[in-house]
Amino acid sequence: MKALKFIGVLFLLLLVVLLTLPLIMPNHAETSSSIFVQTNAQTVFRQVNNLKNWSNWSPFVFDNPSMKSVYSGPEVGVGSSHSWKSEDMGDGSMTILANKPYENIQILLDMKEGGLAIDEWSFEEKEGGVEVTWTLKLSDLKYPFHRYFGFFIESMMKPMQEKGLEKLKEISEVAPQSISIELIELQAEASITVLDSAMIKDLKTISENNYAELQLFIKRARVQPTGPAFAMYYNWDVDKPVLMRVGFPISEEVKESGRVVFFTRPGGKALKGVYVGPYEASAIAHYDIDAHMLDFGYVQSKKPIWEEYIVGPLDEADPNKWVTHIFYYLDEVTEEEAPEEDENQ
Repeated sequence: MKALKFIGVLFLLLLVVLLTLPLIMPNHAETSSSIFVQTNAQTVFRQVNNLKNWSNWSPFVFDNPSMKSVYSGPEVGVGSSHSWKSEDMGDGSMTILANKPYENIQILLDMKEGGLAIDEWSFEEKEGGVEVTWTLKLSDLKYPFHRYFGFFIESMMKPMQEKGLEKLKEISEVAPQSISIELIELQAEASITVLDSAMIKDLKTISENNYAELQLFIKRARVQPTGPAFAMYYNWDVDKPVLMRVGFPISEEVKESGRVVFFTRPGGKALKGVYVGPYEASAIAHYDIDAHMLDFGYVQSKKPIWEEYIVGPLDEADPNKWVTHIFYYLDEVTEEEAPEEDENQ
């Protein structure tokens, strides 16, 4: 009987302690982990900014194969959301609240009965790569049990963060590194051009013929180009001809001859990407610029995409050293409609 009474008193004391301790515990907690990744910031940022990518590296997702996921909102960035149902880790959702491309991301975690939390990511460019920091912040922890969770959060969550960051590093370092992209203001520029079209498979041959025609005109007219050759593309379709304009910038208007015409290359706000490599592999650079527009919420103009050939086969034998500048116009102010093709071309 005395033993039972002693156990009862002990249990009561333990209960008092368990209920008293949370009173002096903070109602907030956080845990953070960092890793250095040998790539540029945008490559890692895009792995985090697209919630579908988390299944490739986050232990909270890929360690739970039975998780039922639903994605909603934009494909990437602010407003995109992932809701899940899981027997192992409970139900919940995450929504990207804010971001500054290639610098930081803030995500709201709704853990239902577990309360709300904030995931914060930072991407700091350093020599040779980027330092990625993943921070989990809990606030307004309910008394009493959620405060115990906050007290033990570092020992419980930090190993998961470290595991996820290691996997994120592994994926990011083998992914193709994003090209250099900047927002610029292009000035309108005089040029001589040839307008033509070709199926994609014939594009190289037709382009070379057009450049040869331009170079012959330059020689005969004694025109001095003021910059490298360029090509403007009004469409890009696999099953129909691509309408293109190839040319060279010049200093002043010249008398036209045959298919060689004077043309003012339009100015305006644009994204400039710098691609290094063979022409046939340049599609990756265009995908990169598309991703950059999504990251920043830019709207592409209907003006043509164009490429400027800084270093090419006439300058360098190794195609891996060829340099191409790629321009995407933004923020339509005036639109250059695709020109009508001459039926005699």
